[in-house]
Amino acid sequence: AAGIPVTAFAQAGTEGDAVEAARRIGFPVAVKLNSPDVTHKSDVGGVVLGVADEAGVRAAFRKFRQIEEAGGFRAGGALVCAMAPPGREVIVGVTRDSQFGHAVMFGIGGTLVEVLKDVSFRLVPLSGADAAEMISEVRGSRALRGVRGGKAADFAALKDLLLRVSDLVRKNPDVEEMDLNPVFVYEKGVLVADARVALGSSRRG
Repeated sequence: AAGIPVTAFAQAGTEGDAVEAARRIGFPVAVKLNSPDVTHKSDVGGVVLGVADEAGVRAAFRKFRQIEEAGGFRAGGALVCAMAPPGREVIVGVTRDSQFGHAVMFGIGGTLVEVLKDVSFRLVPLSGADAAEMISEVRGSRALRGVRGGKAADFAALKDLLLRVSDLVRKNPDVEEMDLNPVFVYEKGVLVADARVALGSSRRG
C-alpha cells in the first residue's frame, strides 16, 4: 500500500495451504517460518530457499513444525514467497527514539550488516538530499556504483525506497521498528525480500 516493492507472498496455516500458495506463486519458492516468536528466521533454520516442487514445500512446512515444537514457539504456519533474482544486498530499517522520534537506517551487507556495521541514519521526515547522503555515506556504496566492469545499481530506486519508508512511518507513528533485510538492488529497481514490522504500545484508537 505504501508503494514499497516486495516479493509475491502468501501466508499458509496448513501444509496444504502452503502447497497451494506455491502453485499459485510459481516454483521455485522460498518457504519461511512464520512464528510470531521468531524474529530472525534464518538463525533457527526457518528459511528454505529455492524449493522446486510440492514435496519440498511439504518438507519445509514439517521442518518448521519441528522447530516450533522444539523451541516452544507459537505455531504460525509458513510464508511462501517468490524467489527474488540475485542482486546487491542492502538493509533498510527504522527505529523510534522516545525523544527524537523515528530514524531511518540504511546499510550494506544484508546478513552481514551486524558484522560490518556499515550504516547511516537520518531522522524522519527524510528529504531527497537526506536519502542521497545516506546512501553515499556508507563505505560499501562504492560497490553499488559498479566495480570491475559491473553495472551501477539503481540509485534513484534506492533513494525512492528510503523516502517511502520515511513517509510510511510518518503516517503510522505506532511503528516501533522496521527491518527490511535483505533488499535486493538491481540495475533497474529494488525488491524487498523479507520484512519485519513491530508496533509500539501507543496505538491510537
